[in-house]
Amino acid sequence: MDTFVPIHVYSVVWLPVHEHPLFHTAKFNVSVCAWCHLEGIMYSSYVCDEVSCRLFHKMVSRRFRLHKECAEAPLEINHHPCHPEHPLLLTNDSPTEDGTCDFCGQKLLSPYYTCPTCEFKVDFICGIKPSPSAIEHPVCHDHQLVFLKKGREEEVHCEVCKKSISGPSYSCPECNNVYFHLDCVHLSKEVNHPCHSNHPLKIIAYESLRNDDHAEKDCRLCSTPPEEMLCHCSTCNFTLCLSCTKLPPPLVVDHSRTHTHTLRLVSSKLAFTCKVCGIDGYRRRPYICLECDFVIHGGCIGFPHVININRHDHRISFTYHHSRGRRCGVCRRNVSQYYGAYSCSVCPNYTVHTRCAINNTIWNFAELEGTHGGT
Repeated sequence: MDTFVPIHVYSVVWLPVHEHPLFHTAKFNVSVCAWCHLEGIMYSSYVCDEVSCRLFHKMVSRRFRLHKECAEAPLEINHHPCHPEHPLLLTNDSPTEDGTCDFCGQKLLSPYYTCPTCEFKVDFICGIKPSPSAIEHPVCHDHQLVFLKKGREEEVHCEVCKKSISGPSYSCPECNNVYFHLDCVHLSKEVNHPCHSNHPLKIIAYESLRNDDHAEKDCRLCSTPPEEMLCHCSTCNFTLCLSCTKLPPPLVVDHSRTHTHTLRLVSSKLAFTCKVCGIDGYRRRPYICLECDFVIHGGCIGFPHVININRHDHRISFTYHHSRGRRCGVCRRNVSQYYGAYSCSVCPNYTVHTRCAINNTIWNFAELEGTHGGT
């Protein structure tokens, strides 16, 4: 059994409200943060490798993972705008079954912030990012908007994304039935996006592009099929989903364990073959090195270097240097010598495709580089 011994190439944090060390990873993951409970692409995160900490979300087993910002959240908050009288302390205690956040009204989930003096409680998000009670000059509307706690019985829809609102929201006191999601209220009708700096993107209805055979309808960054609303530049035929508009990927990645040089996002359509996994890409966003011939999927950044898989008795290590004529030890297909793969130092002929090796049914998610243990 491999015993973990961290070395200096990892960024490690110990949190008083979590019993195991958390390790920083640059790998892009679609996951759920165990603290803020938001689901989506996480571009930088901290993970716990302990099997006992795995979470189940939508019937899928997932690693305990935190946004980098959430993992670095303060353990104590002083002068919180909704409770300035006393400090709020982060706790991992289980809330009561009917417990709700005293600020937004949503069901209270662990961890959360609490005042030991007043028993005042707010959920994790309301603790670190409290929404203002009012927005005097919103970019999405002509009038002042006020914060509304969860508690409406009638169904309402967001003016920006047109989706139903189930939690807290912003509302216009002067207009009838005008509501906004908390993360949509900061989107204007024209968005200046870092991935398309030439022109502003306009938030438009998908219906306006439906009959245009040449208009790009899928998101340029994540390839998500269109929803009711999207962001579009008619000059460049460039489209983003609202999720990538709100949370854009990093334009530049410096991760020496992935590549020695800086990697830069290319948002244009580009046919390429990823140097790490050897899989062709076209729709997915690639990152490229301007100094050398290196192109990589965003999802392959931060891949593990040394792992155990359940198809082999020894550790396998990632390498760009392996012989031709090899067959993958998992799928039995040919492995190209021109792209990265995993190989075994004990069994010189054993090679595995990168994507086959890190499949969640093959790999236990533990990165073993820098650990003691047998081969």
